[in-house]
Amino acid sequence: LAQVARVTRALERAVMAPKPNPKAAPGGGEENWPELNMKLEIQIKVLKQQMFMRDEQIASCRKETAEGKKQCEHLDKSFAAEMETRREVTHEMGRQYMEMQESFNERITALQEDVAASKAEIEDVQRTAERTRIEKDDKINQQDEEIKTLTAKMESMAFEFADMLKSTLDKMSQRIEVTHSSWDRDAGKPPLMNRLKEFSLADDPASSG
Repeated sequence: LAQVARVTRALERAVMAPKPNPKAAPGGGEENWPELNMKLEIQIKVLKQQMFMRDEQIASCRKETAEGKKQCEHLDKSFAAEMETRREVTHEMGRQYMEMQESFNERITALQEDVAASKAEIEDVQRTAERTRIEKDDKINQQDEEIKTLTAKMESMAFEFADMLKSTLDKMSQRIEVTHSSWDRDAGKPPLMNRLKEFSLADDPASSG
């Protein structure tokens, strides 16, 4: 554009310059100044038209540049706002995630403690049940031994009682025989029934009546 302006100014100076003397022209020929002037004016108009078109293009470019700059600024602001929004959202999501993780960790810890307590309680119950079973088995065995001992004692006592009873009956039989034979010899002695009362072998008629 600067070059076009320089050419235009040079042409204008050439048109406005005084016409040279035909006699002083080299070769003694005469120049056709009107035609030359017309050509120069046409060239000037063409150059001015080109300069005008160039100015319009420059203005259009500047306008587009300004609009592009505004769009860039708008995009920058939108990008900054979007980044801020995303930062806030990311921060909020991170906070919620940390809270959820902390809550889950606390819940997991509580559940683990409950499980440990339940295991300990189950083990304690199992130990108590095992101890109770052992004590019950020991008691049952002890009672079985007592039953066996008592049974043996009862059997022994029964045999002893049977022996005692047999011995007593034998002695009583001998005494009855002795008493009967002596009664036959001595009529003054009490009857046999009275003698048997001494050994409680016969019931008293008065008491039974």
